[in-house]
Amino acid sequence: MTGKIKLVHSGGNSVSVAVPTNAPSASEVEFKLPQSDGSAGQVLKTDGSGNLSFGADAGGKFLQIVGAVYSSNTGYSTSTTYADTGMSIDITTSASGHAGVFAMVSGNVGGISNTSGGESVAMMRLMRDSSELTYTSHGGWAGNVSGNRTQDYGGTAMNFYDTGTSASTTYTYKVQFRAYSDTATATWNQYNGRSTIYLIEVGS
Repeated sequence: MTGKIKLVHSGGNSVSVAVPTNAPSASEVEFKLPQSDGSAGQVLKTDGSGNLSFGADAGGKFLQIVGAVYSSNTGYSTSTTYADTGMSIDITTSASGHAGVFAMVSGNVGGISNTSGGESVAMMRLMRDSSELTYTSHGGWAGNVSGNRTQDYGGTAMNFYDTGTSASTTYTYKVQFRAYSDTATATWNQYNGRSTIYLIEVGS
């Protein structure tokens, strides 16, 4: 290959900088190096006119992914106060490049009405330590229909991008559930359902 600069080390090995395999798009291409070195973790980038400089990575990358699958039946809750489902996972954020944590939860939740014509609604929420991040519900309302109680079971999902986190810190994310009112019973992983939780640390 022609057109390359070879730098030979005193030990005999060398490092080369070569021209592209195909002819450059312009008759003459010039790159101007920056005056000084950049900071750790920075990348060399161009302004589109051949001027090179060091700057932060554009980001948009995943630093780590942690997750867990739960299949145990947590059981029933008739309380309108949130209780733990047993879904809990820790993540320790990276020392550098941290931007946030994206949480994805897929749960099997349901509700049973305790009175004829009552609601069969269950609630679940996502927590980071003691902070509520988001919540959702599943179930229905039987109106004034008399007769047997109503039951609703199915999959429910929660997704949340948590930017309230810091680098080099351990956080616990967990899922809780409760009955919507004292006329309903909430269920979690009923009929051997499976639930998942995944945490993705997003880089800056």
